[in-house]
Formats: sequence, structure tokens, C-alpha cells
Amino acid sequence: MCGRIVRKTSALQISEAFAAQLNTDELPTSFNVAPTSRIHAIVNDAGSRSLVSLSWGLVPRWASDSSRAASLINARVETVAEKPSFRGLLAGNRCVLPLDGYFEWKEQLRHDTNKPGKQPYYFSAHAGSPFSHHGILAIAGLWTSWKNPNEPNGRVLNTAVALTTQANEMVGEIHHRMPVLLDQQGVDNWLDTDNQSPLLDLDLVPNDALAVCAVSTKVNSSRNNGSDLIEPIALTQNQPLDELKLF
Repeated sequence: MCGRIVRKTSALQISEAFAAQLNTDELPTSFNVAPTSRIHAIVNDAGSRSLVSLSWGLVPRWASDSSRAASLINARVETVAEKPSFRGLLAGNRCVLPLDGYFEWKEQLRHDTNKPGKQPYYFSAHAGSPFSHHGILAIAGLWTSWKNPNEPNGRVLNTAVALTTQANEMVGEIHHRMPVLLDQQGVDNWLDTDNQSPLLDLDLVPNDALAVCAVSTKVNSSRNNGSDLIEPIALTQNQPLDELKLF
């Protein structure tokens, strides 16, 4: 989970949806945001919410280089408090990652060739769900700052990782993991620096929190970008969703 995300809501709209101060340049609309790209994040800045931009893929503060960033885009909530890369961030480096949706892949017969392959699906906020923040999803994350030890005067790189959890029944038909989604109370709890047990407040996400549709395999290439990547496609009738093989 999840390797590509969608950003089509402006930074201003995100800041208004989450009552956050806008402290970032506008990031371009993208329907195929890949790891190590800049993404929006909401952080607690001296008691106030601030919308900033970070690089997606965490580089631990103690890392000798940034080569691991692409492999640290997600962290399992079950073990995040134990892993050296993440455990020191839970107390004061929590963030919320706002996004319009994300892609997940499932091994099954391709809709276009009828041969085995990975069929992409697009997940977005279900209208009316408390996990929809004006159509935006809120994912629990962690962030940190890193500076290349070989470049004392180099720039500081701020990076983030998204938390994942066991999939609910609906998402589980596609993939066994899903992002840790937050409703409004969840956002408040996760960003509250006085909350020293934030993992205990994370709730199970109901099946109706997300909408899902099969989409074109064009999203498989990060070079492709455009709104057509999230347009639903029809799968062959002999491949109903409830009979598709899991990863």
C-alpha cells in the first residue's frame, strides 16, 4: 500500500478544509504522484495547524544518504513504534497527509488482454463519509528532517511516511493493507502533541469510507498523467470483484 497517489485539490482548498495556515507553494495537479515527489502535509506548528510540503519517502535523521527514501513511503502501524526509522517520531513528529485518492493493484486477468497481470484500482473518499474532508482523504503520517552529513552547508530535506493498517473487508478484496484514514476527531487526536498515546486512538475504518473503481493500466507508468487515469473502466463480466484473487 499505496505506491501512487492523486493530488487535484489546491493547497488553498486543503488549508481551508483542515483549518490550517497555508505555508507552502502550490504543488502542481497530478493524477500519478510517485514516491520521492513532494506532497502536502499538515503539521502541528507551535499549537497551530500548518500546511507544508514534504518529500514522500522518509529519510531517517541518522541516515548517511537519502537512498532509502523510495522504500520508506509506508510504515505498518502495528510495528511503527518499534522500528528505528520511525519510533522516535511518534512523540512530536506526527503529520496528516491530505490527498484526493490512491491507487492499489490486484493480481488478476487483465481487462484488456485477458492475460494474468496487475489490475489497478482507484480509491477515493466516499461522499458523505466522516472520513471525507470536503472530498479529501486524511492519512496519518510521520515526518522528519534530514541533512546530508557530507554536506554541512547543504539544504535540509523534510520527508514523510504514511501509516498503513490491515485492510477492512471492502479494501481487502483488492489488497490486504490500506492507509490509516482519519475522520475529524482522528485528525485532532493525531495532531495533538499533548496526546502521548496516539496509536491507541486510531479507529477501524468502515467499509463505506472509500469508493473504489477499476482504472486503466496506464497508471502503471509514472510518465502518464491526466484525469483519464482515475476514470472507471468496465472489467470483463467473468471477473466479478468478489471472486478476484488476492495478492
